[in-house]
Parts: sequence; C-alpha cells; structure tokens
Amino acid sequence: MATNTNFLHELLEISSPQGQFPFDIDFRTLIAFAPNDSAVAWASQGYFITVVLNHSTDNTSQNCKRALFSKENLSRRRVIIVESNAAVLSIAFGYASLSSFIFLLGSARNEMKKNDQGSVLLLAAGMDDGSIRIYCPKTGSFLMQLLDHRSNVCDIKFSPSTASMRSTLLSCSRDSTLKLWDMDDQGNMFRTLEGHGKREIVTCCSWSFDGKYAASGGTDTMLIIWETARWTPFHYLRSHRNTITCCEFAADNTLIASCSMDTSLILWNYHFGYPLAYFWHRIPAPQTVFQFSLNRHHVRDLSFSADCQHMATVCDDGNVRIWSINNVTCPKYIKTVQDCSSVAYSNDGSIFIIGDKKGSVQIYSARLSVLKLAFLARKIVLQNYTENDLMKENIPDVLKNYLHYSEVGIGHYAINSSASRTASFIRLLRGSTQPGVARCLLPISMPSARLHAMPRLPNTSSQFG
Repeated sequence: MATNTNFLHELLEISSPQGQFPFDIDFRTLIAFAPNDSAVAWASQGYFITVVLNHSTDNTSQNCKRALFSKENLSRRRVIIVESNAAVLSIAFGYASLSSFIFLLGSARNEMKKNDQGSVLLLAAGMDDGSIRIYCPKTGSFLMQLLDHRSNVCDIKFSPSTASMRSTLLSCSRDSTLKLWDMDDQGNMFRTLEGHGKREIVTCCSWSFDGKYAASGGTDTMLIIWETARWTPFHYLRSHRNTITCCEFAADNTLIASCSMDTSLILWNYHFGYPLAYFWHRIPAPQTVFQFSLNRHHVRDLSFSADCQHMATVCDDGNVRIWSINNVTCPKYIKTVQDCSSVAYSNDGSIFIIGDKKGSVQIYSARLSVLKLAFLARKIVLQNYTENDLMKENIPDVLKNYLHYSEVGIGHYAINSSASRTASFIRLLRGSTQPGVARCLLPISMPSARLHAMPRLPNTSSQFG
C-alpha cells in the first residue's frame, strides 16, 4: 500500500462560503469519509461543512470514489454546504436504523427507503457550545441535536457498521468526559465515562474495527483503552509527555497509533498494553524537559491506512509525513503543505486528503501494491483470534513473534524459508486445535529495510479552497 502517491488532477474546485467570525479561531480543517467512501466531508470555515457525495445507485467503494473525484462523472457527484449556528470542532459519518429517523427525514424518506435497505447515513458534528448536531448528508437537512456535554465537543466517532452492536456515537469533550449515544434509539445518551482527570480535556476518541474496544486521549498524556462490553478501562497507556492530539486503531484489531504535542507518534499493541515503536518528528528527539515547551514539531493529526502498514501524520513544521511501521528513522514520503492541519485516508486506503488552516483540501491518490502473504495471513488471523488464544497454541516462537509485530520499528524481520523449515512449520500449524490458524499462516521471508533519502511528493497541485 502507498508505495507512491500522486495528486488527483481530475478535480474541480469546490468553494466553501467565507464567513466572518467575532472571535479569533485557529482553524483546523476537519475531514471525514463515509464508511463505504460514498461521501466525504470537511469543515473548513468554522460554521460550514462541505459534503461531496456520490449520487448514483452503485455504492461499491471503487465506483463511489470514481464518482467523487473524477471529472468524467460529474453527473454522479453532489456538493452540499451545511451551515450551523455554532463553530464545528469535529465531524463523523455513521449509519443508524432508518426506523429511528424516518419521521425526521421529511421529503428524503422515500429515497432513503428505496436505497438504504433499513439504515440511514448520518453526519454528526460536534460544536463549541457542547452540542452535537445530526444532519442528513444527502440533503443537508438538520435532524436533531444531542445535549449533555457542558463544554466543547472535541471529537466524535460512530461505532463501525461491521460491529455486532447497536449504532453508537462516542463523543469526548473539554468537560473531561466521554459520552455514549444510542443512535438506534433517536440519540439517547446512555452512559458517561470519566476515566481522565476531572480538570483534563479529552481531545480524541476512536473505535476498534470490531467494536470491542474504544480509545481516548487528552491533556493528561494518557491513552485509555476501553472494553466496550462493560465500558471499563482495559489499559492505561502512558508514554507520551504532552497532550495527545489524535488516536486511531488499525484494521487488524491489534495496533493503535497515537500522536502528541511531544513531537512523537507511538504505535501500540493495545491487547497487551505496550508500545511497539516511536516515530519522532523532531531529530534528535527532544529531552523530557523540552517536550512540554513550545516548538514547531507538535503532531496535530494522524491517519492509519487500510493495509495497517502506513500512517500519515501532520506536524506544525509544515510537513505531512507518510510512515512505514517498519521504519522509525525515516518517513517513506514527506510533503510540505503550508499551514497543514489534518490528514485522512479513505476507508480502503487508496486516497488520502490533506487539509490546511485556511479551509483548503488537497486530495491524493495512494498507489496500491501487493502485500506480502505473511502480512495478509497475520491480518486475517488477528481479526479472528485473540492473542491470548494464539499464545496457547503450539506455534513456533518465530511465528508467535511475527504475530506480535516483532518487526515493527526495526525494519528487519526474516524467517528461514528453506523447504524443510517451511514444511515443518506447516506441519506444526496443522496440529493446532484451531485449524484456521494453520491455513492462514505461512512463513515467508521479509527483506531487510534499507535507509533511503526521504522522497518528496510532487509539488504541483491544485486544491479545493
């Protein structure tokens, strides 16, 4: 994934309304993709949300992106500007039961019944007044307002549509709490979480792809992993030395990444609660005493690619970096974007968007490459088996280490792939009590990493703005 990136030249300019604001805001362009990439939204001017959506009946991921980002399919693309009465601090797409919103959709209800098969796509926006506003992205109409937070809503995330649970909205706030809203019950708030300090700001939250875990971070420098079955803390992860600005789970249900104002990006194994690798944006890495001071290397945002092998980060030094999890020393790509503030991968990882503080967005295509069979096998195994189950199996240590991402941050991991060793590994795995593991895992050599000069993304670009 993402062996190269090209700017999408086929885009038209889309302008958001320019507003005048009574107070000084350090604007950050917020970006969100719909779960199937059928729509993308960004909040770029405080009170306005721009929604670009696919207006065709073919909602496959590839066709959705083709309709969104190609001049050849302008007839399938709709642009909607949503205006709010409060400053937008966070946005998210998600699905909910159509029956819960059928009376609020108005003229759009017949179209929803025809196309959405029992579910409705929602756009949620967290506001600076503590409210959460729910919109219909297909029409831009306001549906409802959720009230319970006492201060700014810093981040919001919908539970994954693939999870076997009711549609739930997770929000975090400057009031030190996280709240859970049942979107299948017209947004009923059913739980408040208070794991962070009473005077701390909870700045970010995220869901794991299977919905079994959630995460939150804030000004207390602590990343909390929550077990969603009982909504109790599962791990307290402490390695950052300054405010955590963003956290995001990987699709393999094992990794989570967090970035901070201490200039670092940390990759964690959240099942066991330990850091796997540190990716520093300031070289040399700052000493502890300087990690609290003002500098030009605060990391503001991150996004995980769908292949779980790459992460994109935005830093105050004006650079967007794309990292490989196997190389902590040097980013794979680096792109200078003036006043960059946010970055987001599409759900399939083939596109990522960079936003700046002025309200402009730049959309790039990330070229896909064939992943190694060993990595694909590990991803499938970890999506279907817990690490505790795997530890009980009669699996060679070298494969257990690989399942624990022992190559992360080192840049080198090799398995002896001689015919005899391969045959013995397969025989051992076939003796497993869980045959799915034996069918998935194959020992495959992985090449040593070589340190290359940081290539830069193309400077020629056009942009939304």
